[in-house]
Amino acid sequence: MIIIPSKVKYISYSGIIPILMGVIGSFDLSFMGNNINNLLVELGMLFSAVILSFLGGCLFVFETHSKSEINFKGLMMSMCPSIWAVFSLLLPMTCFLLAVGFLTTLERERYLSRIIILPNWWLKMRFQLTTSIVFLLIIMGFNV
Repeated sequence: MIIIPSKVKYISYSGIIPILMGVIGSFDLSFMGNNINNLLVELGMLFSAVILSFLGGCLFVFETHSKSEINFKGLMMSMCPSIWAVFSLLLPMTCFLLAVGFLTTLERERYLSRIIILPNWWLKMRFQLTTSIVFLLIIMGFNV
């Protein structure tokens, strides 16, 4: 059984809270008012984009450790999540585009796990977090 270190688990899973707040705001609850609801949705989308950009940085580190010689194509691919996050915020259907970004980043990490040695808990944690984030983004996307 793969165990995720507790400190990493708590910090990582607490990152879902701002996205969950965005989902709550997307239900346009009347007692919170339009300004608060809109702020929460914006917070959820912006935080999702920041997390996706962070994952691009993780890919960059993984790419630099993948081989003795650094692969330029892999480094360029590690920039894609950050670029995708920015353009997702500028385009319609932001939540759905961000969800696609999270899924493709997870797939790239799965590919890299065959080339380099990642912590044995990394993919388990990433799968759980990506599943949760994509689910929340899709709910928020249908409500916005």
